Amino acid sequence: MLCHTPLVNSPPARPTSTDVARLAGLSRSAVSQILGGNEDRFPPETRERVFAAAAELGYRPSKVGRALVTGVNDLVVLIVPNVTFGHHLQDGIDRITCGAAAHGLSVVVRYAGVGHASVLDAVLDLQPAAVVDLGVFDAATAATLRAAGIRLLPRSAALTARAFTDPNRAIGAMQAEELLRTPGRRLVYALLADDRLDPYGPPRAEGAALQARQVGAGEPIRVRLPLERAGAARTLAPVFEEGPVGICCYNDEVAIAVIAAARQLGRSVPEEVAVVGADGTSIGQLVAPRLTSVRIDFAALLDVLISDADWRALRAGTDRDATAPPETDLSRFVTLVPGETS
Repeated sequence: MLCHTPLVNSPPARPTSTDVARLAGLSRSAVSQILGGNEDRFPPETRERVFAAAAELGYRPSKVGRALVTGVNDLVVLIVPNVTFGHHLQDGIDRITCGAAAHGLSVVVRYAGVGHASVLDAVLDLQPAAVVDLGVFDAATAATLRAAGIRLLPRSAALTARAFTDPNRAIGAMQAEELLRTPGRRLVYALLADDRLDPYGPPRAEGAALQARQVGAGEPIRVRLPLERAGAARTLAPVFEEGPVGICCYNDEVAIAVIAAARQLGRSVPEEVAVVGADGTSIGQLVAPRLTSVRIDFAALLDVLISDADWRALRAGTDRDATAPPETDLSRFVTLVPGETS
């Protein structure tokens, strides 16, 4: 019995510069130079023929091929903590991608997992021109990347450590300060129940603990909450039994989970359960009662950390002084968003 293998339609081959040269009736060398940005040495009619042929074929230059030929890699990998975050962090990511694109660089976003090893392997395989680290990597991982010839932004390791520690500590301190304005509350820090890398939660909890010590309040207890009502209620039920509490939350989503759990357990907000979130999200301002939160201007923070001069130096393949910019109070990017839950 004969077996017939069904025919599978292969995807059309990607057009090459050779195809463009053939259609335009020019040499491949001339086409490569024009499409590579060196068109000024060719007459306008020649350039127009090349661009028209490229448009007709749907040709796009291969950045990988260009990197192999020129030795200049245009790829930037942005490492983002793979946890729930609000739109202010997204604004920062947009600021990075736009800044890089303005200098002809391409950004790939890579979310961190449960450890550094898998992220490190992925970055080393890509061999990008640079990595933008939003506070995910530890010192050993950063050193491995630098040893492989991959640049890190922000360019100062000390500044990177401060940038993603100081503002997050300020968030926790501001949350605790707001909640402890009312006497008699026990302080709790509610982190997100998640096994993935979380560089932001621990310093926020530390900031709350430091603020509590400064005013003579008890050490905050830490809990980890899932983002669903039943699980949050199970975790918080014993916490609610011991009297009024003030709960600092990792972010607004955790804060909303606390409010949902309080309602399920018959606790009033803010009289018995006071809550302060983080991120200042739009959804937090739409729930009832309206959420008290803390906002971080992430885009403005990144403007301090990564400048236009950094992108220019990276695009040109030149080194730039790794000295940190003048000392600045990074907590100034953190502000309280007044609400009805504290």
